[in-house]
Amino acid sequence: MKVAELTRMPKVLGAGLGTDDGFIIDSQFTVGYDAEKSAAMAARVVNRIKTSLGVEKASAILYTRNNVFFIKETDAGIYFVICQKDANLGLIKIKIDKLT
Repeated sequence: MKVAELTRMPKVLGAGLGTDDGFIIDSQFTVGYDAEKSAAMAARVVNRIKTSLGVEKASAILYTRNNVFFIKETDAGIYFVICQKDANLGLIKIKIDKLT
């Protein structure tokens, strides 16, 4: 699945694919969101989970007051999606779970 497909879902503000050191491979964001900062944060979260829990691949869902941040590490890199809190979170999670 490509980043553009993730951003076509309603209330998704942006999505991207980054490296494990936080560099952007591909991204598509709406105005006001920084893909580079999001990739760096996603990489930091994934690396912290891997170090703390001793796992090979990591994923996370972070909830903020207004948004939800999905992160999933795959062989291609680290996918991340930012959406509004009232988005269909279940559908977004299903799409992200299908990423390999």
